[in-house]
Amino acid sequence: MDIPISKTARQFGYIIWNSVNGMELERILNGKSCIRINFNGVDIGEKNIDRRYHRISVGYKYTRNLPTSDNTYSICIEKNILQVKTKNAKR
Repeated sequence: MDIPISKTARQFGYIIWNSVNGMELERILNGKSCIRINFNGVDIGEKNIDRRYHRISVGYKYTRNLPTSDNTYSICIEKNILQVKTKNAKR
């Protein structure tokens, strides 16, 4: 599943989704309140899921250093670990 990286998400260190992606992401998250995240190959540990604001905090240390050409999060789950990779969707 692909989620665009917004300016706010990049600045404050979040994965932010909207209602269009909500149903598919809920299927991936499977009702969990926290999940272990692997962000671009780095295990950043267990993170809480904020369903009220549709976001997961990954830390601005990781998102601010992303290349500006990377504009999409590619998300999948493997062995109960949320795999998040950034990519340029226009390639």
